[in-house]
Amino acid sequence: MRWLPYAAVALLLCASATIAQTPDLAQRQAEATAAPPDQQEEETVLAEGEGRSEVFGYCTACHNTALIRRSAFTRERWDELMDWMTEKHNMNPLEGEFRDTIVDYLAKHYGPRTRGPRGGNPFLN
Repeated sequence: MRWLPYAAVALLLCASATIAQTPDLAQRQAEATAAPPDQQEEETVLAEGEGRSEVFGYCTACHNTALIRRSAFTRERWDELMDWMTEKHNMNPLEGEFRDTIVDYLAKHYGPRTRGPRGGNPFLN
């Protein structure tokens, strides 16, 4: 029973700390969801190669290059994604040589990553 006042004080301290952090947390969440600053990406953030201009010009109309750069798909998967984006996100269909150029570039520069002898751990390879 003698610990009850201490528990009440500890509970009040925790509650007040949580309440004090709530506006800061709310502000950080609002800033995180706010529109990104007016930073225009440069084509040079993508790997150099034939098709880079086409990929940059066509793909960044809908999303930034980070989505491309962190992907690692096979050529077949990149090709499927073109159809998926057309069907699900109303992307203008890519056809013919233009599509081949874009898919070839993506497969070559953003294809599956190779793993080192120790499973891809950069600290062990």
